[in-house]
Formats: sequence, structure tokens, C-alpha cells
Amino acid sequence: MSLVTDLMELPGVLAAGDFAYRGDQYYAHKGDLSSDETRLVTALARSNMAAVRMEGDMLALFSKVCQPGAGRCGFERAKGWVVHGEGRSVCVMSHVYCIYDNDRASLTQILGLMRERLADASDDLILM
Repeated sequence: MSLVTDLMELPGVLAAGDFAYRGDQYYAHKGDLSSDETRLVTALARSNMAAVRMEGDMLALFSKVCQPGAGRCGFERAKGWVVHGEGRSVCVMSHVYCIYDNDRASLTQILGLMRERLADASDDLILM
């Protein structure tokens, strides 16, 4: 099964999908979002991912612990982000997003599944 399908089977997940770096292309989407909402979410996910990765890369330059990319010693490239809203939240890792209900979903479970399945995902966000 796909990660998007597996995410949708978790309690409280309202929508999930994957996207390309351009942000105007998405490949798999499930949930109760319109086409316009899906385009908006994928553009948001892509643009925020690019910004978070840039910030992580800049922080890595200032790490006095060791050189960037040396592994587990300072700041490394960000793999994702979460925005926690009042009733719903958005979680993005690599090229996959997940929207969930805060009262019914477990962020630990969602992130655990995403981390496991996207551990080797490319940082380029370009799907072929």
C-alpha cells in the first residue's frame, strides 16, 4: 500500500497526499478536500518545506559543534514541519502532507509512520 493510503487509515486523519517540488502538481490525494483546496495545500506544503530546509541549512553553517553534513552533531537539513492549529493540524515530511483532527489523531503515530516510510526519501522533492 502507499503511504498516503496508510495515513488515511489512521484515526483522525482527514486528508493526505504527495506533491512535487513545483507545488502545483500532486500525485496522490485522499480525503475531503476540493481540487482548489488540494492545490492550495500542496503549494503551502512545498513552499514551507523549502523555507524550513533553507533555515536548517543556514543554521548548519553556524554550528560550532562540527561541519554541516557530518551527521548527528549540530543542525542538519530539516525533513519536515508541523503546524498545530486549534482543531486541525498539518504535518509535512519530504513530499507527503497529512491533515488531521487534533482530538482524534495521534501526531506520534502519524510522524512515526512518515519517518519510517520516508527515511530514505530524496530531499529534492521532485517526483518522476
